[in-house]
Amino acid sequence: FSNKKRIVIKVGSSTLAYHTGHLNIRKCQDLIEVMSDIKNSGREIIFVTSGAQGVGAARAGLVRKPDDFPGKQACAAIGQCELMTFYSEQFGRYNHKVAQLLLTRDVISNPERKTNVVNTFNKLFEMGVIPIINANDAVSIKQLDFDENDTLSAIVASLCGADLLVM
Repeated sequence: FSNKKRIVIKVGSSTLAYHTGHLNIRKCQDLIEVMSDIKNSGREIIFVTSGAQGVGAARAGLVRKPDDFPGKQACAAIGQCELMTFYSEQFGRYNHKVAQLLLTRDVISNPERKTNVVNTFNKLFEMGVIPIINANDAVSIKQLDFDENDTLSAIVASLCGADLLVM
């Protein structure tokens, strides 16, 4: 670990939120504190997050995530906003800036758009910003979805030249 400079950290929904969809605030704060400390040590952190659909459903007052695709997309849009607000505030407590990148398979399959993603990563690292990544479930097409954020985190690790992927 001591010689790893660029680290992708993927955290799943069951770690971030309760079964109700509401964030497990204490656990999330602890994770952000650890990631902030890793960043303070001179490493670059990329945070791949899940949980947008569940958090969005909870925020919308639903008792569970919808089964229909438009409902899932709407909840993802609501939840992504909630997650980023929380992450920005919590990382800000440790004087770290964050940025959001929402990806779909068609974005990274297109050579020009893939290059733009890589360039964005590089510029964010240069600026000392922590990229926060999630699948863009609000606009994704079923056939182009990532099957899970484990796959997305491996793709992100490859795209940004990470030295380590932690799931």
